[in-house]
Order: sequence, then C-alpha cells, then structure tokens
Amino acid sequence: MLPVTIHPQHLQVDINHDYRLIVISDIHGHLDRLQALLKKVQYKHDDYLIILGDFVEKGDQVLDTIHYVQKLDENPRTYVLLGNCEWALTAMLSVPELANQIPIYLKRISSNGVIRDVYHRLHLDTHPDTLLGNQKQIYNYLKKELKYINQLPVTLRFNQFLFVHAGIEQRKDYQNSSLSSMLEMQNFYHKGHILDEIVVVGHIPTSNYKSTIDNSIILDLDKKIICIDGGTGVKCLSQLNALIIESKNNQITYQKEYVQPLPIYQVTQDIYQPSQDIHKISYPYFEVSILQKDSQFSLCYQKDTNQTLWIKNEFLYIKNNATYCLDDYTDNKLSMQKDEHVKLIGIYDEYAYVIYHNQVGWIKYQYLKSINNDNMTKLYMGDKIESKKDN
Repeated sequence: MLPVTIHPQHLQVDINHDYRLIVISDIHGHLDRLQALLKKVQYKHDDYLIILGDFVEKGDQVLDTIHYVQKLDENPRTYVLLGNCEWALTAMLSVPELANQIPIYLKRISSNGVIRDVYHRLHLDTHPDTLLGNQKQIYNYLKKELKYINQLPVTLRFNQFLFVHAGIEQRKDYQNSSLSSMLEMQNFYHKGHILDEIVVVGHIPTSNYKSTIDNSIILDLDKKIICIDGGTGVKCLSQLNALIIESKNNQITYQKEYVQPLPIYQVTQDIYQPSQDIHKISYPYFEVSILQKDSQFSLCYQKDTNQTLWIKNEFLYIKNNATYCLDDYTDNKLSMQKDEHVKLIGIYDEYAYVIYHNQVGWIKYQYLKSINNDNMTKLYMGDKIESKKDN
C-alpha cells in the first residue's frame, strides 16, 4: 500500500511577469460548483490556478471531482495542495491500524463521500469482508486516485504569497510547522503569523469569523491573511469562492467571485420589521436552552455567547438530553420593498429563510413568489463583490 506522506513537500514559484491567479478552496466533491465557478471567472489555460485542498469528501461528486482536478493539474500553471480531508482519506485507506475507523466514519456521515460511494459500488454494504478486507478492497479501487493525492504538496510560496490549507505556526521557517498545523489549524485568522508574505488559507468557513452569516472571502491586508473557504459541503448556507489575484506592472489587485445555488424569489409587497438586536449562533456554540416555546419560534438562551434569541423550531433538535441549533442561525427579521429579489435558503412552515442584500434573515413566505430559475441562473448567482489594490 501507499505510504502516508511523512515529509511534506513545499513548493516555491517566483515569476517576474504579469499574471492572473485564481484560488479556490474546499470544493468537497461539488464538481458542478467548481465548473460553474471556473466558467464564471473565465478561467483560461494561461491563468495560474491554485486549489487549496479539501476537494474530496462531503459531496456527491467526489470521484468525478478528483478526476477533474487531476485533469486541471496537467496544466503546469495549476497547483493542487493537500488538505486535511485528502490526508485523512489516504490514511484511512492506507494504514491497517485505521481500518476500524471506516465503519465509524460511515456512521458519522450521511449519504455522500467517495468512501461510501465505493463501499456501495463494491457491495460491501450487503457482502462485507473483514475490516482489513474492506479497507483493502476500497484502497485497490481508488489506488490511482490515492497515489495522486499522496504526492500533493502542502505549501506553495508564489512571489509574495504563501498558500496553505489551514495555517502556519508563528515562525519564519514555516516549512517546519507541524503537519497538523498546516492542514488542521483552527482560528488561524485570529492567531496570525509573523511572515512577510500574505498567507492565503481555506479550511475554516469564513462565516465562523464574522458576527453575521456571511461566507464571503476575508481579505485582510493589515494582518496579511486571506481566508477563502465559503463553507461548501459543511454549512447548509454556503458558497464556493474564488479569489482572483492579478499583477500588472507590479501592481496587485484582488477580486472576489462566488457561486451559490439558490433559487431567486420576488417580494410581492412592502415588508416592514421593527428595528431589533440581531443575534447569530455558529460553530462551536450550538447548544441552547429553551426558555419559551411558541408555534413557530422558541425563545432560547446560548450560555457561551450569553445570547437570548428566537430560534425557528425546525432548527432545534435534542441529542443526549441536550438541545442544539442544527447549523449557523440568525434571528434577523428583514424589511424590504415590493418587487425586490431575495435568494431562498429554505421554507419553514409560514416563514422563509432568505438572503437579501447579503443579509440572512426571515420573512413570511406568503410575501414571496417564484420567478424563472433555471439551473445555471441558480449556480451563477453572486456578483463581483470587491476589488482592492495592494501597491
């Protein structure tokens, strides 16, 4: 079997000509989003393309995504980096001592991912082998894909930028950061670094760092950190982001793009909601206590953040005698004018959870009507958000 990489590879690229560079992270087996995003940013063969890890698992198109990424990687201007999910996939299928983790993993995830896909294809759900036998069969099926993953580099220094999946430790010799730091570091945006380079990472959905539900790219040139994970495959409300870096005459500009497959609805009348304090629940603070339960919303208290807010009943569930909010959530009640458009996240009894002018919140569903939504319109929704210069 393949060895699991012990000595991480670190690449360095220095160029002295104008360039256009596209960075995408945390695709998680969503090939349709990746293809739509590459089309939206008008990706061309002479562009530089960096895929910042975690293109496997959590989606329904993982095997096809791996093959598509491999094809992209045939271009010498494409660089694909290792993420924690690629590392974990290789380890789980390559290390005999981890064979017992496969059934645990299959119980933990729902219905997607390449391990579950191959498990079904090999009929191991109806004709299982031993734990080691199951591992070997899945490994052999994915042998070529695992060989490709196993040779991926961990960091790429490209001129004044450093690309890594999760983060680096606060040291100049970043190559000697632990592999777990580079692939799994939590809260890198808050921890920071001491390098001269601008460090670009994925791994943590950007909404986790914000007071509102917003998975757009964080571009913080003061901290010299750019975070681009839009939560695809992880959050119910997510997007796939692309950071576009252009260098012309030694002037750097940044542009943000995204795709977000949500249908568009039109508002049928003016809606006014009284001003209010807006609260947000997000990882890891999902446990709440119910103070009062009504037909649509329940008044809840989140002790870690000391927030009291009304949570839609469909967002609440009980596990091990504790109550939790199932995902990122806001109690924002939105005001808007007739004929304006919103993106529909979901319908929950009498209420719709929507995005309006980049704000997430609630309105009565009766005030919305569907407009023409073909699949490509849904995928391409998302405007150019921001352009900044770095002199």
